[in-house]
Amino acid sequence: MHTFRVSLDPSVELLLVPGEESGQQRLSCSGWGFDPQIKWSSESQQKSPSTYDISMGAGGRVAVTSQLLVPQKEWKTGKSFTCEVSDRSLNKQYRKEISVCTGETKWRHIHFKSKAKKYLIIL
Repeated sequence: MHTFRVSLDPSVELLLVPGEESGQQRLSCSGWGFDPQIKWSSESQQKSPSTYDISMGAGGRVAVTSQLLVPQKEWKTGKSFTCEVSDRSLNKQYRKEISVCTGETKWRHIHFKSKAKKYLIIL
């Protein structure tokens, strides 16, 4: 008889999504666990996500992805936005925060041309 102990803490990833949203900044939060749930907040106020997707991953882990659209006017004030991933089955919570001060300068674009093709590299 074999006994396996599975210890999979929930995890969270919070990203600033570059793009040309009309007047809005897109934030993306992903979480993994057995029963992960995502909540958004800013300055202790709950925020409603624009998308919420759930899928089954390898090893029985569940992946949850949620996106939040923030009006550019609100984003540029410097408010922090928090993504919280909780897993009721493990009784654990993890949080990550992002704001214009911590997330906007992470992207750099480089353009160059060859005789046959034009390339765009995102670093």
